[in-house]
Parts: sequence; structure tokens; C-alpha cells
Amino acid sequence: ASSGQDKALGATLLLSSVALFLYYTIWALIMPFVDDGHPLHEYFPDRSYAIKIPVVILLVGLTVVFTFLSLVMIKSNSSKKSVKKA
Repeated sequence: ASSGQDKALGATLLLSSVALFLYYTIWALIMPFVDDGHPLHEYFPDRSYAIKIPVVILLVGLTVVFTFLSLVMIKSNSSKKSVKKA
């Protein structure tokens, strides 16, 4: 039963990722060439956010990754010191 749930979750994540990729691609690469008065612009935020949002996500992601690595390295270093003292 767990395998079916994993497949469903994987399919959902894949479809969500493809949809998000297509939306972003249309927003960032195609919409700048569409006339400003076109009704399609109602479905997309301002173009400046096409850069701002990924930059913020990248900064937050890198902060989380490097914080995790730092904590692991600090813990590893302190456990090596405690083994040397014993």
C-alpha cells in the first residue's frame, strides 16, 4: 500500500514541478514579448518578480544548507575533541 502512495506522491510532485516550470518559463521568457495591453498579463505578476522571487528562494535555500553543514561540522568537531580527551 505504501508503494502506491509513494507513486501518487511522486506523480503529484512531478506534475506540480512541470506546471510551475511551464508557468515560470512563460512568465519570464514569453510574456516580455507580448503587448502590454494583452489580457494574458492579468495572469502573471509584474516582471520584476521573475527575478526577485528566485533570488530570495536561492538565498534562503543556501542559508539553510550552509547552516545545516555548519552545525554538522561543529558537532563532528566537538565529538572528535571529546574522544581525544577520553
